[in-house]
Amino acid sequence: MKKTDKKNAAPSKNEKKSSKKIIIGVVSALVIFLALLSAIIFIPSNKFTVVFYKIDDAQRKGISEAITSLAAEKKISVSFLQYDSEKSLKEQLPLTSKPSLVITKSGFAVKDAVEKASPLAGIESDVSQGMTSSMRNAIMQKEGKIAALPILSSHIETDIDLMEFRESSTKQINTWKDVEKFIREQKRKKEAPVIFAGGNPDFFLDFMGAFAESLDGVDSYKDCTKILSENEKNFNAVRVAKKLCDEPDSPLATSLKLLKSWYKQGLIHQGVFSFQANDVEAFAASRLASVTFMSLESHRTIAPKTISRFTSVYFPSEHGANSRIFTGNTYYAVPMKKSAKANEILTGLLSVKVQEDMSRSTGIAPVLAQCHTPDKQADDARFWIAATNSPLPGLSNEIYLTKSQKSSLAAEIASRIRN
Repeated sequence: MKKTDKKNAAPSKNEKKSSKKIIIGVVSALVIFLALLSAIIFIPSNKFTVVFYKIDDAQRKGISEAITSLAAEKKISVSFLQYDSEKSLKEQLPLTSKPSLVITKSGFAVKDAVEKASPLAGIESDVSQGMTSSMRNAIMQKEGKIAALPILSSHIETDIDLMEFRESSTKQINTWKDVEKFIREQKRKKEAPVIFAGGNPDFFLDFMGAFAESLDGVDSYKDCTKILSENEKNFNAVRVAKKLCDEPDSPLATSLKLLKSWYKQGLIHQGVFSFQANDVEAFAASRLASVTFMSLESHRTIAPKTISRFTSVYFPSEHGANSRIFTGNTYYAVPMKKSAKANEILTGLLSVKVQEDMSRSTGIAPVLAQCHTPDKQADDARFWIAATNSPLPGLSNEIYLTKSQKSSLAAEIASRIRN
C-alpha cells in the first residue's frame, strides 16, 4: 500500500472551516483594534494641557501660577508642557491630541498656533471688555471667534541714569537729538556712556527694528518685515542684510548711520556687540554707563539697587503718538480645540484679580485698562502702549529663524555699525 503524501493532500472540510474561523477572528480583532485606536486618537481628551513656547522662565512661572489657581477653583486638572524654542512651533504641535492652550508671544509663533488650531477652537463670546484699545486691537479672530487672546504686554525701553540726567543740562528726552545731547555730556565723564546687550541676536534685531520705527516711522519697520518674509525660504543672512542696510531705500539705513556715528565717536561702548544682559547689569551697577536699552522683561532681572537709579522712557521720536507703534512682546493664550474649560480659563485670565496677580509675578504690563500694577514701570508700559497701538513683535519674531540664522544676520548688521 502507498503512503499518502501529506504535503500534496487536499485539506478536509473541517480544516477549511477551521481556517475560515481563524481568518474571521483575525479580521474581527483587527477591526476592533482599529476602532479603539481611532477612538484614542479622535475622541477629545479630558486632560487640560497648557503648552508654553518662547516664554521666559519668570513669565512662564507667573502665568502657570495664575492658570493653576483658576483651574483649582473650577476643579480642572491641568498639566504644563514647554516646547523647544529652538524648533518651530509648527513642527512640535501634533496633528491629533492637540494641547488645550498654547501660551506664546506675538509674531510668527502666535500665527502658527492659530493656523494649527482646530476649526472648532475659539471663544465665541466677547471677553474684551475692560481691555485697553490697543490690546483689543491685538485680539486675533478666526471665523468670527477669538482665536488668540492677549493676556500681558511689554516693550523695549530706554533707561537713563536719573542722577546723571538731573545734573546735566539736558532737560527732556523727547527725541534722539535729546538723547545725543545727553550722552555727549556724559562722554566727558565716562569712557562710553551707552551700552546694550548687542551680543544677544534676538534683542539686537528687535532693537534695530524699534530704532528704525522711532526714527523713520512704522513703514520702515514694515519694510524690514517684508524683506524678512520674502527671504524666509532659503534664508541667506548676507543677502538679507544687504537688502536691509545697503540699498538706497534700505529701511535700516538711517538707523545704521546714527548708530555708526555714535559708535565711532565712542558714545557707544566698543565691546557692545559681545555684551549680554549680565554685562549690561555689571556696567550699570558700576556706574560706567548712563544710557542703556532693554526689554521690560530684562529690566526685571536686574538687581533693584542698580535699576532703581535709572528712569525708563519709551524710544523717543519726532513722530506723534498716533503714528507710533512701540516694539515689545504681546503674550497670547491660544485655544487649540473646542473646550468649555479653555473658555473658562481664558475668561478668568482677564479678570481684574488675575491680571493684577500676573502683572505682579511676571513684572510686565496687564492688558486691562483699570487694574492695579506692581509699580511705575508696568503702569508706564501699559499707558504707553494704550496711547499708541498694539506693539510690534520685534524683527527676531517676525519669521521663524534658527539661532544660527539670527546670529548670522545680527553679526552682518553689527559689522556695518562697527566698520
